[in-house]
Amino acid sequence: MQGYRADVDGLRMIAVLPVVLNHAGIPGFPGGFIGVDIFFVISGYLITRILAREIDEDRFSILSFYERRARRILPALFVVMAACLVAGWWLLSPQRYEGLGKSIIATLTFSSNIWFWQSAGDYFGSNVEFEPLLHTWSLAVEEQFYLFFPLLLWAIAGLERRYWIAIIWVLVAASFALSLWMTQAAPTANFYLVPTRAWELGAGSLLALGAFPTARHRGVHEAAGWAGLVLIAGSIFLISAQTPFPGLAALPSVLGATLVIYAGTGHAVFSARLLSWRPFVWVGLISYSLYLWHWPILVAARRLHFSTELPLLTAGFCVLLSLFMGWLSWRYIERPFRATRGPKSMSAVRIFSLSGAGIAVLGMLSGFVVLNSGVIGQFSQTSLEAYHRAVERDPLDKACMNTSVGGAKGVEPCVIGAPAVTPRLVVWGDSHGGAALPGFDIWLRDKGMSALAYTKSACPPLLGVWRVDMGPNHDCDGHNAAVLADIAQAQGIETVILVARWSLATEGARAQHEAGETAILAVSGGTAVDPAGNADLVKQGLNDLIGALRAQDIDVFIVRGTPEIGVDVPDIMLSQGDEVSDKFRPSRQAVDHRNMRADRIIDSIAEQQRAAVLSPKALLCSDKCIIQSGGEALYRDDDHLSAFGARWLVPKLMQQVAFE
Repeated sequence: MQGYRADVDGLRMIAVLPVVLNHAGIPGFPGGFIGVDIFFVISGYLITRILAREIDEDRFSILSFYERRARRILPALFVVMAACLVAGWWLLSPQRYEGLGKSIIATLTFSSNIWFWQSAGDYFGSNVEFEPLLHTWSLAVEEQFYLFFPLLLWAIAGLERRYWIAIIWVLVAASFALSLWMTQAAPTANFYLVPTRAWELGAGSLLALGAFPTARHRGVHEAAGWAGLVLIAGSIFLISAQTPFPGLAALPSVLGATLVIYAGTGHAVFSARLLSWRPFVWVGLISYSLYLWHWPILVAARRLHFSTELPLLTAGFCVLLSLFMGWLSWRYIERPFRATRGPKSMSAVRIFSLSGAGIAVLGMLSGFVVLNSGVIGQFSQTSLEAYHRAVERDPLDKACMNTSVGGAKGVEPCVIGAPAVTPRLVVWGDSHGGAALPGFDIWLRDKGMSALAYTKSACPPLLGVWRVDMGPNHDCDGHNAAVLADIAQAQGIETVILVARWSLATEGARAQHEAGETAILAVSGGTAVDPAGNADLVKQGLNDLIGALRAQDIDVFIVRGTPEIGVDVPDIMLSQGDEVSDKFRPSRQAVDHRNMRADRIIDSIAEQQRAAVLSPKALLCSDKCIIQSGGEALYRDDDHLSAFGARWLVPKLMQQVAFE
């Protein structure tokens, strides 16, 4: 069995640098995130080599294994988490700082992949760009894998090696098959969780166990090395955040990494010599610390810019700073703790003691942050009260969002407005519709009227259309069809008001400065991989829906999209007060341009179907769009109205409508 392999450290460079450059937004690396998959293969290969050797030599110890993991993983991780706590106190809003405390606790228990799956959601979504420890999900996957894998090898130690390989092949095949299925069925879980990632670590394990014997002819290994490099490069440059991942799309990078490692086994091939180049090896050696530091540094830069998009020079500086911090961390934290010989080496007892102490201290500090809701004296009471009023979703919005249609699950349709009045109206929309409900409620009460509210997050009111990026279980088309049926069965409905984020549905892309997954629409029963057909589907789905309503002699009002700000309004006001710089407020021209196609579709359908159109931007944007009134934020984030904003806007908007 080979000893140290410099080319594997060089492969770590190929894994980590694309990740860093992709996360920094440096152009040219759309699939850089696949570096994590390469890390998984490397990890499976190296760890399995060590475990197999120890089992063969009858000196395997689970305590020794976890001692090595503690030396390798915990010291640098502890320092990064402590740095995040300190910097977060200064940079993060209370909500974000509380979230940091929770994510540290999850990271300490190596369950951050589960935490981010449940709390932040999509890895490419808008919620994660300001999560300082998002990248620790991959550490959690590894550690969860290594909870059972060493014990599995120990349990089958008495079997011949070919049976080891057969068992792991079965596990790899099952994990890969599950990942293929979950690519569509549960894409977010597919990305974060161990069962759908285990095959990537298993690929490295198979290689380490000799599942792919060394070829006699060097040419086979040369070809494998070249093929592996091409597969990795293709993944980095051709895959993007819009590619369903992992699943089949992860196969080229995993296979590529496996081929590159295989190529250097027993032969001095070109790929191995290339990857053994000292600068590549140096980056590979610091790759773990570089990976740990790069994401918090980028999050800090985004917070300072109040934008998910960094200027190129700033992004480049962050990459260089990450390299420096990675080297510093490797030289003065990683190496001393990993040393097992010499006068300054630490015993296993001391490693476990320090690990326990670090977990306890960071856990208590993070718990204190969480218990205090992220407020540790960094903001004035007045500012905090205004901030909490802005970000708090109205109870009506929460109660009506995603409720079962027609009482299908024992839940009655949501009724807003005046009590004990038969509903004559319907408010139907996505989360923008939900955010507007407090305003509709106060307007309806003033008019002595009530309405049924049907709101479902990420589901614009379009007939026969679903959100591919949300997965089939989100069931937008089923929801909207059920709402239409519900309206047909209701008594006395005269008017339907449609409220949605039309620009996102039409364009697919997010607003400027807003990160997040592209919205991809498809016709019911079909699919799509990009938003090229979105505009046509919005036109078709909206026209069909309004046509069905008009056939029932129901009046329809279409509310144009609420202007998207692109920065978190409560955060910026907490930082800058009432006098927010104009650079954070979009111009009317920019809003018109963003909504141009959506507005044309709405105007065309409204004219054909004799529907009315209401325009929030006419009230919110003159030369520049307003984001606050009287010191109160009109938005709860970068695009949803706050409860105050809804109560401020909707009554003014509905003044254009004559209701009796």
